[in-house]
Amino acid sequence: MRFVVPPHLVSTALASALALIGVEAASAQEFAGRDKLFAHSNEFRRDVIQVTDGVYVAVGFALANVILVEGDDGLLIIDTTEGMGAAREVRAEFDRISTKPVRAIIYTHSHPDHVRGSRAFVGDVEPEVYAHEKQLRENLPTAVGRAGRDGGNQFGLALPAESRPNAGIGPSLVLGGGDGYMRPTRTFSGESYSFEVAGVKVVLGYAPGETDDQLFVWLPEKRTLLPGDNFYRAFPNLYAIRGVPLRRVDHWLESLSDMIALEPEYLVPSHTRPIMGRTAVDAALTGYHAGVSSVLQQTLAGMNRGLRPDELVEQVTLPPELADNPYLQEFYGTVAWSVRSIYTFHLGWFDGNATSLFPLSNRDRAARIIRLSGGEAAVLEAGRAALAAGDFQWAAELADYVLAGDNDHAEGRELKASALAELGERQISANARNYYLSTAQALRQGR
Repeated sequence: MRFVVPPHLVSTALASALALIGVEAASAQEFAGRDKLFAHSNEFRRDVIQVTDGVYVAVGFALANVILVEGDDGLLIIDTTEGMGAAREVRAEFDRISTKPVRAIIYTHSHPDHVRGSRAFVGDVEPEVYAHEKQLRENLPTAVGRAGRDGGNQFGLALPAESRPNAGIGPSLVLGGGDGYMRPTRTFSGESYSFEVAGVKVVLGYAPGETDDQLFVWLPEKRTLLPGDNFYRAFPNLYAIRGVPLRRVDHWLESLSDMIALEPEYLVPSHTRPIMGRTAVDAALTGYHAGVSSVLQQTLAGMNRGLRPDELVEQVTLPPELADNPYLQEFYGTVAWSVRSIYTFHLGWFDGNATSLFPLSNRDRAARIIRLSGGEAAVLEAGRAALAAGDFQWAAELADYVLAGDNDHAEGRELKASALAELGERQISANARNYYLSTAQALRQGR
């Protein structure tokens, strides 16, 4: 396989040379992450799985799973997808199992992919809706965000379907069919809350992690644990690049410890497929805890040695015994983003370098670097050469210098778009892939 850089991306002379000799394709290893991400799609094949007696989970219909618990005279639903369209499909599948009325709905947390399809599961009987009391605050509309675009970029909502193999924790974010969100009718504020519905005993445990309103669902008589989004078959999203408040990694670990202590025999995440068997469940949860704990402890230790974020990212990795753990692959969150988030949470934005206290603006810095480099044309030529050589990050950064002075610069936008597209195709993280490719697409569309 050979890779030839399109002539419009390089100078005429360089393009001619490349056309003659070509450019060797990146090694198979370079695309190993992408290949793993594509293979990960098998995790989300559509299925309704019976976990144990009376417990079922619908996987692959939407970004989040829907979990069904059948009781004596009714049903319990845990999480309801991001929209009524997918929820109605799930409801049709559940009706094949039981047409008993839904007596209760539980939200593991307030993210839209867990709460917006609720009305699809309501019949003649209006169910109680359970959540932690913090959800009433977490789910309120907010003006915080980067112009409302980053969530779409993270999930690749504007990309062609063929560019999105999966979303790391689900097939994709499936918007459509309307918003069927139902406000919680029963909330609790303590560490746990127990109740019984349709003859099924339920314990809700407060479990802050991915969100501050997160809870787990424990079915003691069935030895079944529903961890919400504090566990799934991917490295956890300890920081979300779409832009959210920093997540407490220490709280996430405490919640994992609480769940491990229950000694469940069945584990049914709200994303990815269930795990069955005491040994398998314990191995998954303890490995997850060990991976997150290792990243946290390595980062804290490095911080105390005076290392800065860029230095920490180069040094903090999962230890060899965890690097191949199937539940810690970076399909969603990444170790590097987690390190930066942990640093910022504990030490704030300042990296300890006095030069960083009052830095030049990006625009000013870029203008000076361009002058130092011999002008805009020289920077663009260097960027094209970097792109041709496979040095895609450097090509993108050089393009940013040009765009800092003129965001509409056509050659700068194309250079950056090409570099980001190449970077996107080499990612194991669905979030990273989507963000790179979405930004590249927007640059080419003049947005």
